[in-house]
Amino acid sequence: MAPVKSSIGRLPEAEEHTHWEVLLNRLWNRKMQPEKGLRMIVRDGCGGLEEAVALVYGKSVLDQRCVFHKLKNVGDKARSELKGEERREKRKQMMKQAKMIYQAPSALQAKQQLQQWAAQWRECAPQAVATLERDFEQTVVYYELVTVTQQWIRTTSLLERTNRELRRKFRQVVTFGSQIGMEVAVSLQVQRLHARWTNASWWQVSHDLIFALGNINP
Repeated sequence: MAPVKSSIGRLPEAEEHTHWEVLLNRLWNRKMQPEKGLRMIVRDGCGGLEEAVALVYGKSVLDQRCVFHKLKNVGDKARSELKGEERREKRKQMMKQAKMIYQAPSALQAKQQLQQWAAQWRECAPQAVATLERDFEQTVVYYELVTVTQQWIRTTSLLERTNRELRRKFRQVVTFGSQIGMEVAVSLQVQRLHARWTNASWWQVSHDLIFALGNINP
């Protein structure tokens, strides 16, 4: 699917920081700013996104690397180093322990668990260990936000789940008659997901949206 243009902006067409910087500046202009409550950006390790975040936001927001992507990369290395069905349980044990690192009560304890994990597995899976150690500090930034539910903010998984639902919707529709129709469909799908995740009544949410759209009181 080609990049979708909207009033928010467009998807970067390349991984260079200049392309990401354009997108982030558009988001800034849409009031995604620290002064408006933005506290942290969660991202994967692609291309020049890190540099673009630093250029646009500087040190005003926290920069968190996605834990899911980090562990996926570790798992990929583990499968190449510990090949075969006979090593399957060993791989599972290794990855289970790696995931537990991010369940530590604090960033300091997470780093201590990493050292223990690395000492145990470095000999048989050095590349997997090196992958987890690389930029590890950037994957435990979420510990600094102590007033929010940490398992939701340390990964882009919810965003990717939302994207999956949007792609499913786009496949159903095939094509939109107008840009505003596309934006309404995206907005409704996001609202529906939010209602599901917060255990809200979709009837009540959609009811409120109708009156909000008409700018009238029920």
